[in-house]
Order: sequence, then structure tokens, then C-alpha cells
Amino acid sequence: MKEKRLRQILGALQESKYLTVSQLAAKLAISTSTLRRDLDELVRRELVVRSKNGVIPASEMRTDTSVSFRTGVNAQAKVAIAKDAVKLIKSNSVIFLDSSSTVLNMANYLYRVPNVVVVTNSLMVVARLRGSSIPVYLIGGQMSERSHAFMGPLAEQAVQEYNFDYAFFSPVVITPQGYAAETTVEAASMRKAALERAQCGVLLCDSSKIGQHRVYNLAHINDFRYIVTDDPERPANTTATVLRVKTGGLK
Repeated sequence: MKEKRLRQILGALQESKYLTVSQLAAKLAISTSTLRRDLDELVRRELVVRSKNGVIPASEMRTDTSVSFRTGVNAQAKVAIAKDAVKLIKSNSVIFLDSSSTVLNMANYLYRVPNVVVVTNSLMVVARLRGSSIPVYLIGGQMSERSHAFMGPLAEQAVQEYNFDYAFFSPVVITPQGYAAETTVEAASMRKAALERAQCGVLLCDSSKIGQHRVYNLAHINDFRYIVTDDPERPANTTATVLRVKTGGLK
């Protein structure tokens, strides 16, 4: 009976790619308590991945994952990292913000930086800054429905028109070899184009991303001036300045 239920859960997730716990429970007509126990088992078997916002099949972690899902993964650490990353920005700066869920949190604290100008390929960043006094420029191109971001040749061409004082990125992973890496070539190529236009590249990564594998490299960690992370030890042996987030700010 349990194995049948587990197969039904996996089938529903493969069909929808992303569901909240309440949606999944309603779809399968089971209680949320039973579902949570089943999900614990599927996580143990490495067949699904959970965040506070919902559940996806493990196979989705190697595709352009839904932004709704990503915002719930290690959310507290991402907010702390983003908040401290804003402290690096000097007044009168032009900055690039990528379409990651970690960098998105920076939009909540940019009001602290006088005369900052934002360039981004993320619709989520634009929405977050709507109504503020911060000038925002959106780079166009081909839109990803999952990440709500513009990528592709047109976006990469558009980013060449700018010179950034700072550019902020949060890749899907940092590989054991020290590369910031992405699941899609489009995401890696777009971020690489923006990094090339920046005087100062800043890498944001929570501890869960470090030591993982993905296919497409954005850049080596040594290509960034700063790395902001909640990991107490990793990454190590890098020429970048590593700022380790703790309660009370940067160390």
C-alpha cells in the first residue's frame, strides 16, 4: 500500500513538476500527515526535493527549476546572505542583479544605498522594486517561464551596453573544482556576459550549493572579488575575499 502511494506521489510530481504539500495531498486524496511521512521517505531515497514552498522530482534539480520552489530552499540563509551583500555596494553605483532567488532578496535592502541604479534580467527583481525610487533597467530577450528571467543571444547582446560597478550572482552550485555552475547553458552564458561587464563580481551561495555538480560553468570562484556565504569553512583556497555570514553581520 505504501509503495503504491509513493509511486502515485512520484507520478503526480512528474506530471506537474512542482506542487505544494496541500496541492499534492488534495490531488491524491490523502492526509497531509501521511503525505509528509511519505515525502520523508522519498527524500531519503533521493527521489524528490522539498523546500518550505513545495516539492519537485529530484530530476528537476538538473533543469531550470521553478523560481517558486527555489525561493523556499534555505530561505533564512539566503536572506541573511543577501542582506550582507548589499553592504558591499557604494553610493552612486550601477549594479547588475541576476535572476536567482538569493539575489532577489537584495531588492528588499537596496533602499539603504544612496543613488543606486539597478540593471537586471529578472522580472521578479523588477516586481520587487516596483514603487520604489530606485531606477531599474530590464534586459530583454527570450523569457524563461520557470525562472521569470530573460536569457539568450538578445539578452547577452543587451548586457554589453552596460558597465557595472558591481554584479551579483547566485549560481545553482559551486562544484568541487571551484566553478560556479548552472543547469542550463542559457543561464550560464547570460551570467558570464554580465560578469564580463562588471568591475566587481560578487558570488552569493548558501552552504547547500557548495560541492555539488552541474553541467555548465559560469566562472571559477577566483574570478569573483567577493564570495558571501553562510558556510563556516567552504569555499577555501580562493583568491576571492570570502565573507561569512553570521548573526550580527559579516565576519
